[in-house]
Amino acid sequence: MDWFYFLLPQACTLLLSTDALTNSSLLSQILGDYSPKKRLQLLIRESLFALLSMFCLYGLARGTISVLRTPLCAIFVVAGIAVTLTGMRAILRLSNDKGWVACVKRNPSSLSSFTPIAVPLIIGPSWLAGCCILVGKNYSVLVTSCILFSSWLLVTIATIILQVSIGNRGKGKVLLAIQTVLGLFVTIVGTQFLISGLQKAFL
Repeated sequence: MDWFYFLLPQACTLLLSTDALTNSSLLSQILGDYSPKKRLQLLIRESLFALLSMFCLYGLARGTISVLRTPLCAIFVVAGIAVTLTGMRAILRLSNDKGWVACVKRNPSSLSSFTPIAVPLIIGPSWLAGCCILVGKNYSVLVTSCILFSSWLLVTIATIILQVSIGNRGKGKVLLAIQTVLGLFVTIVGTQFLISGLQKAFL
């Protein structure tokens, strides 16, 4: 039980840093031409790719931070700024949805075989910033793997609920409102990272 209460907050932190939450409306537009069944199949496929991406990006982030010998306070400050800006973008609706949709749907015949969702729309810059916080905590390989896998499960479940259950046609405004609320929580998490980094630097 103690193990569960340790993993859950870490996984939820990565969940709230995940780009899938702040890209909900964009993902819904990209998947708008799919039936719910096809949408579910594609999201499961992309989620598996996202799982592989999580471990690859974690390894790259850990190696980069180790080589540069980046202090923990700098990691928290930079990650806090990145996550906060992502949350603010979702709240203020500043993302270029039309550009993404036009890029992906330029060749409709290829959508069934290739839809770039996992990176960077599910796992992107904001998640990488949260991942750097995890790197800074220097957990063991086993603990880190459990946290990453647990966060992946939460991200997959949240993405499927948002895009399959809610993201059907006619519910765009509802999804946009949910994205705005989620953006607020993402901003709160990013601000906490930023404040923690400043405290580590000056206190």
